Amino acid sequence: MPFPTGIVDALDPARLRLLVEVERRGSISSAADVCGVSQPSATKQLKTLEAAVGEKLVERNGRASRLTEAGQIVAAHGARVLDTLQGLHEELDALRDAEAGTLALAASSTSGAYVMPSILQCFADRHPGVDVDIAIGSSTWVADRVAKREYSLGIAGEVELPPGVAAEPFLDDELVGIAAPGHLKLRRGKAEAAQLARWTLLVREPGSSTRAVAERHLARAGYRPANRWELDSNEAIKRSVVAGLGIGFVSRLVVEDEIGRGELVSFRIEGAERMRRSIYLLRPDDRDPTPAERAFIATLGDCCAVSIAGCTVEGSNGKRVSSGRRA
Repeated sequence: MPFPTGIVDALDPARLRLLVEVERRGSISSAADVCGVSQPSATKQLKTLEAAVGEKLVERNGRASRLTEAGQIVAAHGARVLDTLQGLHEELDALRDAEAGTLALAASSTSGAYVMPSILQCFADRHPGVDVDIAIGSSTWVADRVAKREYSLGIAGEVELPPGVAAEPFLDDELVGIAAPGHLKLRRGKAEAAQLARWTLLVREPGSSTRAVAERHLARAGYRPANRWELDSNEAIKRSVVAGLGIGFVSRLVVEDEIGRGELVSFRIEGAERMRRSIYLLRPDDRDPTPAERAFIATLGDCCAVSIAGCTVEGSNGKRVSSGRRA
């Protein structure tokens, strides 16, 4: 179908990237630095883009800049265009038998620290020519970055997904309560909700899948903590629990070592169901994976189950490989 001339002119990758970076970084000067052009040149290219689409795209407020509603629409589609062009580049490289490029991966705090290291080591051994750019954040943050095409793939827990993101579960996880030894009276590894009420509950930041899943289960169990402290990492929660500041609920993956050394005890709430959740592979739902992404997905299937308990993803041979460990 024929397209208006303005839309065709707007497909200049350099201009689209500038607009996308203005949205991400909040100023034209910062976007110009990232794109490797001068600020006057960036301003001129953005004006050309506005003329092409016939809409004002950027509004200035002092040194800061923000996108108009039209700018947000163009930036959202622009991110997809740039993502597609990057995929085209990698596909052509693959045809030339040059396995190279960069895999942009975002991971949640739990999966980034306790799941990804062994997977990335396996990936590096298999595909040494591919660089990996990995960022860590909350599960909600990961899903948002994949939706905006800032990262090609994401690893995240259970959260509400924004439009444009497909999710496939690859790991079964369980959250457990943790306390300092001797602080709780446990019976067969369980504590009554009433006993927990006097302790401060240590929780992760908003957007954390760990927090969302734990709060959902705790509400069902009728647990109401005396106080609630918000901490920004699993490590901070573990150290605070060891110090006797309260109790927490985290992934079993996070505390295996501390429990084994006797620094922490784990427990479940009497009469409540287990706090089970899935960890997901996230990717854009409107395009096929690039060669580097396909390689990572295959590695995830082949290497996850041999090193991490609870993997549900199949390997490239269509079979699941047992790790010999109990979830």
